[in-house]
Amino acid sequence: MTESFFYVLCTTLPSHIIAFAQFWDYPWRSKKLAVTLISANLLFKMLTMIGAMQNGWNTRVIELLISLVGAAIYFFFIRADKFKLLFSYVLIIDYLVVVRGIASFISTRLLHSDFQSWQASMICIVIYLLTLPWMMHFFRKMSFRIYQTDAPAVWHTIWLIPALTTLVVLLFTNTYRADSAENWRALLARLSLMCSTLVVCFILVRTMSEIGRKAALEEQNRQNQYILSLQRSQFAALQDHIEQIRRARHDLRQHQNIIQAFLDSGNTDAMRAYLRELSDSAAVDSPRVFCRNYPINLLLNHYAGVCDQLHIPFECVAALPEKLPAGEPDVCVVIGNLLENALHACTGQPQPWVRIVIKMVPGQCGLTILADNSAPVPPKTRADGSFISDKGENSGIGTQSVQYIAKQYGGTADFHWEDGRFMASVFLNLPPENAENPPDPEG
Repeated sequence: MTESFFYVLCTTLPSHIIAFAQFWDYPWRSKKLAVTLISANLLFKMLTMIGAMQNGWNTRVIELLISLVGAAIYFFFIRADKFKLLFSYVLIIDYLVVVRGIASFISTRLLHSDFQSWQASMICIVIYLLTLPWMMHFFRKMSFRIYQTDAPAVWHTIWLIPALTTLVVLLFTNTYRADSAENWRALLARLSLMCSTLVVCFILVRTMSEIGRKAALEEQNRQNQYILSLQRSQFAALQDHIEQIRRARHDLRQHQNIIQAFLDSGNTDAMRAYLRELSDSAAVDSPRVFCRNYPINLLLNHYAGVCDQLHIPFECVAALPEKLPAGEPDVCVVIGNLLENALHACTGQPQPWVRIVIKMVPGQCGLTILADNSAPVPPKTRADGSFISDKGENSGIGTQSVQYIAKQYGGTADFHWEDGRFMASVFLNLPPENAENPPDPEG
């Protein structure tokens, strides 16, 4: 009985190690309570298996039922999208099934011992020692890609591909029967299961990443077109401004003659009234100078004007050089998205305000962008902590575009709400001038 107890421990514990390592950095309801319940479930599983073997019950079925309870604990305590969590958990199960299948086959077919013997346990330990570090790295990397890809409608059904494949293999290889351990067809089926699942997972996540990348690039193109239209309107305004100055210079001689006539006649009151009227009529709106970088200054002027029209206080500090080291269009996309989201969030608020700070990191090619706005009510979030857009779309493409650009430039993009304020913090590691392109995040 002791060897069966040890077999259950050494074959089940690694799956829990992978699960905790994979999701440890994600939001949990209570990590301490989850660890306690999982440990209790594992102990109960080992004791129940011993009792089942003493009474001649089907240990495979009992083991499956208790494992479902363990999975339910993870699903309850991890604050993440349940369908993405289900997809990830199926991969862990497949790995466990393959390792146990190999160990059981070697111990029964080659060593002629029981599938829950000491030999089987030691084989499992050896396989885990050889594969677990690599698999943990694979699962963490795959988990990051899965949870960075936001397509709820797809994830609601795509988990069925690995799940149904696993179910078919387990049923048709009679995994629920103890004598299936020495069947070489069952071993090949399990190995094929793991290979096919990994291939499907890789292709799926790669495809989903490309979908997200395409959406982000479309948003970048939209923002670039928007900035181009602003430049055209600014050019037209500049031409009008030049025309106003030309007319003012042309009329200057006439104004001088009239003022001279008032002075000669001593009618100072009439001259003061004329000067006031002249000052009002000659006033020309000039764009504000937030920074020396022309396209970014143009963009900031646009959103400052929108804030003026909506009576929203706008504060801006932009300490930027005339030319950025690189990535000027992408920086404009980030700023445009942040300010656009801020203005949308301020709509309908009793006391709205918007602030943005843009600075180069001293001595580096780094750029920091800090934007915040009034937000009396916290935004809606999903279980995994990501924000839900209220613009009528399935997801906030603007924030996704900012995160994509930040990743592209080896930086970060964080969004959070606190004490009636929504804050966005973006860091971009801009390459030097001689670099042709920023690094590819998929490379």
